[in-house]
Amino acid sequence: MHYVKAIYQLIINLFLRQLLTGLLMRSFALAGPFFALSTVTYAQSQSIQMNTNTRDQINQGGLDIPKTGTLYGISGPAGKTIGDPYLDTTWQVGNVKFYGKILNTSDSLGGVPVRLDLMNHDVEIQAGANDIRSAKAPSVRYVVVNNKMGTTNQFINVREYRGEADALSGFFEQVSLGKMTLLEYPSIYVKRANFNAAMNTGSKDDELIKKFDWYVAHDGRAAKFSANKKAILELMADKKDQIDVFLKTEKPDLKSKSGLTKVFSYYNKL
Repeated sequence: MHYVKAIYQLIINLFLRQLLTGLLMRSFALAGPFFALSTVTYAQSQSIQMNTNTRDQINQGGLDIPKTGTLYGISGPAGKTIGDPYLDTTWQVGNVKFYGKILNTSDSLGGVPVRLDLMNHDVEIQAGANDIRSAKAPSVRYVVVNNKMGTTNQFINVREYRGEADALSGFFEQVSLGKMTLLEYPSIYVKRANFNAAMNTGSKDDELIKKFDWYVAHDGRAAKFSANKKAILELMADKKDQIDVFLKTEKPDLKSKSGLTKVFSYYNKL
């Protein structure tokens, strides 16, 4: 009797074990897609977050690229030079006086189209439609050229003066001649490109900017001059009262070339 009961109990245990195994397998089968979906969703969420962080770091300039790698940007077009080096790009008829003879015949050229290159301190001479000759400043004593006003401008080599002129190259324009000569020194200032590739800011272009500085020559020596009333009265101290009256009555614009010319022309006639 005990033997039969033991066999009966064994059969029941086997049946329950198979039933439990089947239920577990079915549960894993149903739960599998959920776990897979959760894994993919997590991976996608992690990937999107990483991309956002990378973009933010690049925008803020804080992305540290390893030395073994390279991050390329778009360079864009190359820079260029803006502006021209000429006092006046238009050819003007003029006379050129040299320090020595040219072609062993003469020390001057008359009635030829000329223009001044302020960058290289050259006098360019148009010898023909497609023939341009260049004379270096040290070889030219002076140049007289026609202007758009129907008069002429005279440019004299800075070597003709001493003092602060010793540090210069090129030419002075003799604006007003006399015991106190007003000179204007034209030159070129190069504003260099300041493009920052990392920040994509600034300019890639060099810019040629024309400068005009005033000088005053007395007894063959030139000195830089600031164009204002106080400086003029100190400069012309021997005729201070007359100049003061002239400035009050005529009210010349001391910031303009024509205004300064009036003052110096008046002084040189006293």
